[in-house]
Amino acid sequence: MVSSLLTVMTWNMWFDKTNRAERTEILLDEVRSYDPDIVALQEVVQESLNIIIAKMHPTYYIIGTISPEIGYDTIILTKFPPIEWDRYYLPKTKMGRNLLLATLQTPTRQITVGTFHLESVFFPRVKEAEDLKESQLKYIYAISPLNSILMGDTNLTLPLPLPLPLPLSQRGIPPNTDTTSSPYIIDVGEEYVISHDVHSDSPPDVHSDSPPDVHSDSPPDFHSLGVCPFRKGAGGSPFSKGAGAGAGATYCGRTNKHVKNKSIQSRLDRIYVKIKRNTLKVHFYGLTGTVTQPSDHYGVFTQLEF
Repeated sequence: MVSSLLTVMTWNMWFDKTNRAERTEILLDEVRSYDPDIVALQEVVQESLNIIIAKMHPTYYIIGTISPEIGYDTIILTKFPPIEWDRYYLPKTKMGRNLLLATLQTPTRQITVGTFHLESVFFPRVKEAEDLKESQLKYIYAISPLNSILMGDTNLTLPLPLPLPLPLSQRGIPPNTDTTSSPYIIDVGEEYVISHDVHSDSPPDVHSDSPPDVHSDSPPDFHSLGVCPFRKGAGGSPFSKGAGAGAGATYCGRTNKHVKNKSIQSRLDRIYVKIKRNTLKVHFYGLTGTVTQPSDHYGVFTQLEF
């Protein structure tokens, strides 16, 4: 089968009302500067969705609607025609959190793209909150077919062990979904860091006022894109051994003016690929939103070949 080369991005838009329309416009301008094939957005409210439709259609198909009960939800933008899509509510959600899962027809194959926003619970029992989010992420992994790109805000703050195999209830799992096999689930950020031998204990500098040329043959330096490294011993990936201190945080009080608690430093937004490892190549990976800061999260982008 001919390989697929895809540029994808995920970004939590932040549903706060502060300068919402202006922030949405700025965020979309930055998205368009990267010209990604697929964009996963979280915390999208109806006002922002109206702007998205006006600015991004017809270049992108726009998948998903906003739940009037919750007031915000996840959305997928794709240059590839969708074949089908649906939402799957996550286990034990009290916030209406779900997985938006879409099958797309690329020029070379069908792929599945999912976006999610895990439960925003942290206290009073931290371990219990993390266990809930881990169980939701396991569910997402279980119901997603092979050759899936899964993007979103995990809200995870603690390192977790590799949760394979995954003993899950069959409730809510679509028909014909194989949950018995255990193909790899790959944290794209870790895959890039390891393959490019990028490690550092000191925060990277943001020294560019424009995004890198993601279409060039030379991948951008990871540390010119990142903004907030892991604390040592924190922020491990739930589906990997963890990228360690060299990886970037996407929710960082030290560098993002929208994060009020300046002590917060967590890598919360991730891109995973459910695929056999030897069939994946990560051409580049990085964070965006370092200059304009239209959200309280930084966005994550990558180019994948599989």
